[in-house]
Amino acid sequence: MSGDTLTTFVDRLGDEYRLSRYSPGDREALTEMYDCFAPKAITQGLPPADTQARLAWIEDLTCNGENFLAWLEDKVVGHASLIQEPARGTGEYLIFVNLPYRNRGLGTELTHLAIDRARQMGLCSVWLTVEALNFRAIKLYKKMGFVFRDSGERERTMMLKL
Repeated sequence: MSGDTLTTFVDRLGDEYRLSRYSPGDREALTEMYDCFAPKAITQGLPPADTQARLAWIEDLTCNGENFLAWLEDKVVGHASLIQEPARGTGEYLIFVNLPYRNRGLGTELTHLAIDRARQMGLCSVWLTVEALNFRAIKLYKKMGFVFRDSGERERTMMLKL
């Protein structure tokens, strides 16, 4: 747990989490989260099921994005990434919360951190893709102000203007 603590959060069940920015010292804990993540490759092929592809994907996210982690004691249980697209003034948002820790408010807290960071970076908008049948995620994104930008059957693009 080497990243700077941004806030702490007590979930609906009374568990306390530490939310932090990712730092290189967190690499092993983040990798362990994705190694144990189930099911793999269910949403848009992410996280990759293949170990080498997963490691390369984590490397890409942590080198090219602003990353936030949700910690329960010394274990990463959630990860959000904001990948800036400077030429367009926007950023892509991704979020993953391990199954046993979903529906506790962690997704909301991580999304708040990413949106706040996008504003600090001067971005005009944040976008994401979500499976059309992932109603829980869509509910979260709508609550945060994201709106649909297309009408895809399998995947939908949502955008938040800042």
